[in-house]
Amino acid sequence: MKWAFETLKRYRERFCMFNDDVQGTAGVALAGLLGTVRAQRRSLDDFPNHKIVVVGAGSAGLGVLSMAIQAVVRMTGNAEIAAQNFFLLNKDVE
Repeated sequence: MKWAFETLKRYRERFCMFNDDVQGTAGVALAGLLGTVRAQRRSLDDFPNHKIVVVGAGSAGLGVLSMAIQAVVRMTGNAEIAAQNFFLLNKDVE
């Protein structure tokens, strides 16, 4: 799990890289989260106000969490807002 993020970070500027667990799953999950906001007939601007719980701290779960936080930071310009509304649970529910 850890190696996927390290590899993506290390070579980000040198090579075009894609890790399906991290980026593929995260992209699909983010689309689902944004689609849920739209299905509720709310503006996408409301997404940063939703509380999101990601269950599973593997590379896919961490990728989903990271991409969703990045989306909120881009929408609001404020990393603290994102940190308040996203939660990660691992198998030991910590």
